[in-house]
This record gives sequence, C-alpha cells and structure tokens, in this order.
Amino acid sequence: MIKSKYISDILELLLDGDAERLVARPQLAFITEENFDYTGRELFVKFLHSDGIANHKVFKSDLILNGLKIQTTEYPIEADATLFFTDGLIDYLEIWCYLGDYPKQDLIKYTLTQIWENSPNKTITTEN
Repeated sequence: MIKSKYISDILELLLDGDAERLVARPQLAFITEENFDYTGRELFVKFLHSDGIANHKVFKSDLILNGLKIQTTEYPIEADATLFFTDGLIDYLEIWCYLGDYPKQDLIKYTLTQIWENSPNKTITTEN
C-alpha cells in the first residue's frame, strides 16, 4: 500500500481514464514505495511488489503512462509525472520539474491535473 498521500493521488489519476490505464489499476493494491531519489530537477520513486501482483500484469510489458501536470503554491515549480512499467508491472514513477528545482519532500498543497489527449480531465487539489 502506498504510504504517501501525494504519491497515491498521482497514481490515482495516472491510472484512470482509458482501458490501458484502467487495466493496470489493480496493481495499486500490491505496491509500496521502496525508495525516493531526489536529483534536483526530478524525483524517482521506486516501488516494491507484494505477492499477487503478477496476476495483474498488463499486456504491454514496457508500458509508459504520462500526462499529469503538477502545480503547487508551496514552491515556485511546475512538474509532470510519468509512470514506468517493467515486465508488465509498475516499476517506478518519475516526477520531472520543468520550472524550478523539485523540493526534497512530498508536496502538501498541490493541484494534479490530467492533461493527456482524451483524458477525463480530472483534478485533485489539496488545501493543507
């Protein structure tokens, strides 16, 4: 289970919308954060898998899902998020900051917006 509300919200929106995204959604119950690697402009979140995740592999073994815009009033940044799969399983999340340097901690106040073509255009906003 994902411990970070911020990371959980990102995954919730990335695994929503079209069939390709929804088929991967059941994997959320079988992953947890293994480590966080802050590189200045990026954050990489590597995931551990628990037993049973193999029953929910996606057909495309090297699936990449992106199209999520991240905004915050806490820092002068804007970023996007991309989820990478290896052998059909969620492997890691990359958050790339295209405006400013990415902070070395979870965001508390943020707006996440689906921006890929034909997305449901859902948004998650936190206030505190």
